[in-house]
Amino acid sequence: KEDSIAYSNAFRRANSLFQQKRIFESLEALEEVDEIYAKNPASLTLRGACYVEFRAFDKARLVFAKSLKISPGNFNVRFNVAEIEFVTKNYAKALEILEPLVLEAKKNKATETMTPLIKFKIALCKIKTEDLAGAEAIVAEADFLDDSPLFYFGKAALHYAKDDGVGAEKWLARATRIFRSPNGGLLAPWQDTLIEFGYIKSFYGGDLEVESGISTGSGGE
Repeated sequence: KEDSIAYSNAFRRANSLFQQKRIFESLEALEEVDEIYAKNPASLTLRGACYVEFRAFDKARLVFAKSLKISPGNFNVRFNVAEIEFVTKNYAKALEILEPLVLEAKKNKATETMTPLIKFKIALCKIKTEDLAGAEAIVAEADFLDDSPLFYFGKAALHYAKDDGVGAEKWLARATRIFRSPNGGLLAPWQDTLIEFGYIKSFYGGDLEVESGISTGSGGE
């Protein structure tokens, strides 16, 4: 029991450091986690997420593969693998992973909130794999009254796909007005997805690193 408490405390600290973007410190904290127990998928997933932040995708893939051997079918790990394929522009491969995930996400309260963003990534993958009609169908399922930005960002993506940057920016502006939050955190994953995809530039004026969509889970269970 003492080891279990120590593990939970150490993992929470490592995860908190990751959320604060203190990635080096998070990796150091994970060493303490691994000394207690090194085969928990949660800590492996967090380590992989740290590697993704450093764009060390090969290392991240190895860690996620190890995690999946321990916990086959783990939703968060599979999403993270899809995210790597997405940011490395392997859109067909990302699509293979994301399409089954979106069906699973709807059935689980813990992952249901990820459904709109996963659908958005699927739509973008379809654009890049020359299935514009498929992307349009996904966006058509969304509604302006939904509690996610999918409708607005989906419309923007379709305009970008048709080289209509002005029209796209109008939809993004609407999303910004409607989905305001104190620190802009609500729209950050959506904006970052478009940055990774290449439709919009980093808000710092260049192709700088952005927050990944990587999922670390909420605990060390």
